[in-house]
Amino acid sequence: MERAYLYSCNQNHDIENNIGEIEIPEFTMEHVQLIDEKYKMHYSQVHEIEYTEPSDEFGNNNNVNKLTSIFELNELFIEHEHSIELLTCKVNEYKLLENSKDYINVKTAKLQMYFQEILPNIHIDENNLNSVLVLLSSL
Repeated sequence: MERAYLYSCNQNHDIENNIGEIEIPEFTMEHVQLIDEKYKMHYSQVHEIEYTEPSDEFGNNNNVNKLTSIFELNELFIEHEHSIELLTCKVNEYKLLENSKDYINVKTAKLQMYFQEILPNIHIDENNLNSVLVLLSSL
């Protein structure tokens, strides 16, 4: 009984045994879908933008700016779709790593993939969404 208690304390509360223990981040298709839904929720406002015929010389300039913003929004949406495609591929690669028998190398590979490949793509897509929000607020 005492041995089990000591073993449990050493495994769970001993700082020296747990140094360097980093939890592997979870990354699934649900995460990618949430990123995509959040983006499309804001992007859906683009359909509400209407082109109007210029009524005076200043209206013509406003329409050009509006059309330019719409083209930029379309480019940002295409970039988002590419980002979602990359993240979907990374989810599949991330899952494939779990099938390996070598736990230490799998853990290292998953951490490396998450922080060097997945997280930067998520940040790029967040910046893309911020750009969309700025453009939408200017219209």
